[in-house]
Amino acid sequence: MLQPSDVMEWKKNLFNTDLIWKIEPSIDVVTSLMQYKIQHVSKKNKRYDNDAPKATFFAGGAFNKLYLMDYPGSSWILRASLPVDPYYKIASEVATLRLVESSTSLPVPQVDAFFDGKTDATSGDDCLGLEWILMKRLPGKTLKDAWSETSLEQKMLVVDSLADKIYELYSCQGSRFSCIGNVYQTSGRTGIVESRMSIRSPPYTVGRIVSMPFFWEQRVSQPVERGPLLSSAEWFASRLQLVDYECSQIINSADADEDDKEDAERYKAIAERLTKHIKSFIPAQERFVLHHDDINTANVLVDLSTSALTGIVDWECVSVIPTWASRQPPRFLSIAKKYLRYKKPCVERYGKDDDGSITVLYFEHLRQWELTLLRERFLDRMSSHKDSDWMDIYNSSAKIRDFDTAVNYCNDCLMAHRIEKWLSILESGGQYRRLFECLDHDLIDMQM
Repeated sequence: MLQPSDVMEWKKNLFNTDLIWKIEPSIDVVTSLMQYKIQHVSKKNKRYDNDAPKATFFAGGAFNKLYLMDYPGSSWILRASLPVDPYYKIASEVATLRLVESSTSLPVPQVDAFFDGKTDATSGDDCLGLEWILMKRLPGKTLKDAWSETSLEQKMLVVDSLADKIYELYSCQGSRFSCIGNVYQTSGRTGIVESRMSIRSPPYTVGRIVSMPFFWEQRVSQPVERGPLLSSAEWFASRLQLVDYECSQIINSADADEDDKEDAERYKAIAERLTKHIKSFIPAQERFVLHHDDINTANVLVDLSTSALTGIVDWECVSVIPTWASRQPPRFLSIAKKYLRYKKPCVERYGKDDDGSITVLYFEHLRQWELTLLRERFLDRMSSHKDSDWMDIYNSSAKIRDFDTAVNYCNDCLMAHRIEKWLSILESGGQYRRLFECLDHDLIDMQM
């Protein structure tokens, strides 16, 4: 198994930091690995010669490269992952998928094999030099790819199904824990502090949290509490400590330029101000639940012929979090206020491009209108469930969601002034104002 520095590099650019792949997985090695594992887990005895299935590149992202292999009647995906949080990211994702599959009817990928760098590795599992998961491919097309060919009525049915599945996850006993962190199988090595374990018995428990605020750039090695965390206060404190530690390193560095040091001093001051207000935002009683916070249209699979929801994918970095943080619409329905559009755009009121086609602005407004209606449909569906406290928690958690957003963006150059303004209003003792009301910039863009 290669070391993280052998396969990946964090590279700063003008506005942010990119994750660079330093190696390219060999398609021949991927093919051999997938063939061996698939034949093992599926008990296939057939031997292939020249017509043996080959792995093909399927998709890629910042952390992962996906490869597809088709067998008669079944297809598999192997997802090779950079070790951004070695062992923990893969181990927790595997446990999460298995928990969801065993405790709910949510359509999630079936994990057939995995390599997290540690647990029960067999000979050859480290042949890629990367961690990986082998899973069955789910049927259907991503909602993102199907959007333009899916009617509003079909989208409504998909949103209904999605709301029902999300509600099922929130309400099932298996997804409820007594602290914040990521899910692990107790039969594996989790690095869990026994005194802080979930009250839930095996096979699953909560351990170290795996999320981007905790591993981005060099944060994975910073000395902060990573969980399990017993409250929202501990969760906020750890995230703000990461900012404070990061800023202190820049301030004390002989190599950092003065502009970077000035920014770091500013962000450090904001983090310190936020830390002083943590207790005033924390609810008296807290509950915690497993929550998928990245349900966007690329992670939702649908069957166009039936409008059925066929898959919810991308369960990496899915954590157990407070209920107030989980009671939100899916990411693709988390729409900035200025994009809400309650009236269907009239195509006759839009101009045409030089080639005679309808201007793209019309289609953008049409999408905004559809998303607005779909958001309302989702909220209505969640409120329709009997004995559901989903909407009550959603409606009563605006202030703490503001605070959570401020913590997320306190070291963002585009957000610092807005958060400072919000804090000043808060510290003046006047009437509370929502964070977005202090902005001339929308926090949340529509994420398709």
